[in-house]
Amino acid sequence: MKTHAILLAVLLVGASSPAWAQPKRPFGLTEAEYQKKKNALKVKIKRLELEYSRYKLDATGYEGVWTVVGQRTYESKKGATPKVQTLEGELTIKREDALFTMKGKIRAAGRRGAKWLGEAALDANGLEEDYDSVAGLEGVARYTLQPDGTLKFMFESKPRVQDRDAEARGQATLTRAITSTKAELETSLFVLKKEHQYLRYPRPEPTRYSSRSGKVKLRFTPTVEFDPDGVEVDVIRLIDAAKARIDLAVFEFKLPRVARALVAAKQRGVKIRVVHDSEEDDEEAIKILRDAQIPLQGDERTALMHNKFMILDRGLSDGNIVWTGSTNLSSGGIYIADNHTLYLKSEELCDLYTIEFEEMFIDKQFGPRSPSNTSKDWIRIDRYTRVQVYFAPEDGVRNRLIEAVKKAKSSIKIIAFAFTDPELFKAILDRMKEGVKVEGLFESRHAGWKDIKIGPLYAAGAKVRFDRNPDTLHHKVIIIDDKTVCTGSFNFTVSADRSNDENMIIVQSRAVARTFSRELRRMMSVADPDDPRIATSGMPKTLAEDKDGILAALAAMNGTTAPVTPAPVTPVTPPVTPVTPVTPPVTPVTPPAPATPATGSGN
Repeated sequence: MKTHAILLAVLLVGASSPAWAQPKRPFGLTEAEYQKKKNALKVKIKRLELEYSRYKLDATGYEGVWTVVGQRTYESKKGATPKVQTLEGELTIKREDALFTMKGKIRAAGRRGAKWLGEAALDANGLEEDYDSVAGLEGVARYTLQPDGTLKFMFESKPRVQDRDAEARGQATLTRAITSTKAELETSLFVLKKEHQYLRYPRPEPTRYSSRSGKVKLRFTPTVEFDPDGVEVDVIRLIDAAKARIDLAVFEFKLPRVARALVAAKQRGVKIRVVHDSEEDDEEAIKILRDAQIPLQGDERTALMHNKFMILDRGLSDGNIVWTGSTNLSSGGIYIADNHTLYLKSEELCDLYTIEFEEMFIDKQFGPRSPSNTSKDWIRIDRYTRVQVYFAPEDGVRNRLIEAVKKAKSSIKIIAFAFTDPELFKAILDRMKEGVKVEGLFESRHAGWKDIKIGPLYAAGAKVRFDRNPDTLHHKVIIIDDKTVCTGSFNFTVSADRSNDENMIIVQSRAVARTFSRELRRMMSVADPDDPRIATSGMPKTLAEDKDGILAALAAMNGTTAPVTPAPVTPVTPPVTPVTPVTPPVTPVTPPAPATPATGSGN
């Protein structure tokens, strides 16, 4: 590394951080066009999702989008001639636990206003609603489900207090505004959500890998809800194929469809056990498992049970599957965040993960109380793949990771949600001294963390970027020499090493390493190389602030005997050359067709 790299970093730290520019929008859209298109898609998706809710197992028949046709009788004041007026409009009924909310527009003929808002509770006779509206004033309404699936709707305003007060009463029939079948709704939602996802996050399609042996499979997210070959479907397929037992240790568990797949497995005789973080106790998916009397064990502590692994049919020749990676079983983990799942078929590996699982499930040993009692030997998965597995905090995972990094001879590639560990940073710096090339992609929302190691890596000469995902980059991956991958639930932080329950798996496989590298290139292809936060994030501003010795480590790397002392710098605003906007030709975008369900391997 050259001296000017450190000096540049110090100058940037002394200056106020430049504002981060909004990334370019896809399809050549202006910001206004982008926001308009995104909001229009959100409205369409929300409407279809509301209608889809009528297919939930606990649906009441009232949920959905309704067309309103009827009439009202209206008296502007006491003694006035009543007017009979037609009513028409659209009303949505949404259920949240025991409360139903009504929202829409119901217009009386000849009137301009149409707002209708209300809340209702379900009783033996239907829904009784307190409403506020234009057509019905304020009052009480009742909705009654009819045998043909329509709703009978009757309303009456509050009694007038003064003679000049108006009164309204009426009735209407509510019919489904959307008549699509469940399968048709799922297809429509998939297409719309795919378009919305790309609009927000215009990255190449996530990659995937399956070994010839079928014993190693790797997938990346985000995939889209209702994708017939998405990652959630992969998980459900694994559960549906299980014959004897499933052990699941999961930090976030928020997918009701996966919960119902586990319940179905239990009903056909599969033994299910679940360890989860106690913060998830009130999640719908956990409630589904609890109601089905599936054995659950929370960690009951403030630190995290941060694992994400599943053991399927240990001891069976067509089972012996470990499913792990960085992916939480949540909509955020699969549909929004950049994540990965790793499928490995090995009885020996299942044995190790089962020992760790039963420490938590049976012995209730979480965090530092958990013993280090699993083999650290290499396990052969197939001809080209072998693995080691470590569990935190008992196995000193941080030190094992640093040992792996110290073996790097040509390259280190990092894809990380959180990277604050100073010792890991210094180990990487030591390899850079020997000419090892380093590149990395990091979660952009952590740019403001004081102890994030992005700025220091940049100052050392690494090629680093913040991710483009507007939500979360959630990987915890280091690729060494394009042949070894360290991955799992283990973030590169001190708390992951000392407090949380975690797992890290080291995979030696050129094919797996190449697949991770390919995914890194795809994410880097849409990242902004000129993001000014890169140079400043985590760079100490003073020696007193540099408790981890970052400036000293950078100076030592450059062959300097003493660390560089950042000096106050007056920010310099570079001249800005006006750029004439170029309007590209706009080609109509055809939404992607629904994917065909995979007949081959999914993990």
